[in-house]
Amino acid sequence: MSKNGPVVLFFDIETLPLKTFIWQPGTQYVGHKNLLPSHSMWGLICIQYAVNDGPVKVLRYDKHGGTAGMIEAFDKLVAKSDIVLGKNSDRFDIKMLNSMRALLDIPPIVGWEKYTEDLEKQMRRYFRLPSQSLDYISKQLGVGGKVSMEMSDWIAISNYRELTDLKDSGLDTKAINIVSKHLFKENTKDIRILGKAALEKMCHYGAKDTEDTRILWNYLKSHFDPKFNVAKWKEEKHGCKHCGNTNIKKNGIRVAGKTRYQQFYCNDCGMYAGRSPISKKGVLGQIG
Repeated sequence: MSKNGPVVLFFDIETLPLKTFIWQPGTQYVGHKNLLPSHSMWGLICIQYAVNDGPVKVLRYDKHGGTAGMIEAFDKLVAKSDIVLGKNSDRFDIKMLNSMRALLDIPPIVGWEKYTEDLEKQMRRYFRLPSQSLDYISKQLGVGGKVSMEMSDWIAISNYRELTDLKDSGLDTKAINIVSKHLFKENTKDIRILGKAALEKMCHYGAKDTEDTRILWNYLKSHFDPKFNVAKWKEEKHGCKHCGNTNIKKNGIRVAGKTRYQQFYCNDCGMYAGRSPISKKGVLGQIG
């Protein structure tokens, strides 16, 4: 925790594609028995993150100990954070990381979904847009949209990673060249050049997604009802749930079921501060 406010960890992950046997291209069902044994589970390429308004940083498989090393480094950041925030992260990123932890025998972060926040869930709850994609929203708000990536970039990274694994396994250069021409139909030099370039591009792609997620969240959060109550974090019974400050004003009574609520807006951040249940004696409870 920070004395100035909650620690928000913005993040995004990029993963490798699976490899499969199919009879022909086209829309079809592909069962798990069609997956190549060496690519029957997604691999982690990189994790991008930023803490509060700090710079976006990248954990990548070739510099931070592979999938296990990246997750272990990221988990240390999660442990220091009050809010972990992504785009479509509840449905994709968090479940993907949980799965990799289980398969790699990495200790879980039990209950971390209680302090995660998902930009896409909030967007879908409060807005109706032609598209909920980060690319579309980013462009509409003048942030520029996503960095363009092609499937060929993921393939280049996958091939380069396999080539590196072969080298790490102890194969000599001659053997690696033979395997490379057989499996990838390319020489090792070209695979390395294409793979390194695609990896750098992928890290930039993920970093831009993380930065856009942060920009959009900060711009739109006044429209959302956040999961994390900053007032409770600051131990303020009657404070704004967005900023925690107590400079709030009453804004009408709302009745839900048998409970009457006093609604508030914040004079400091200009956001909906939350509502407080009113007891039969007229006492205001914790703003939530």
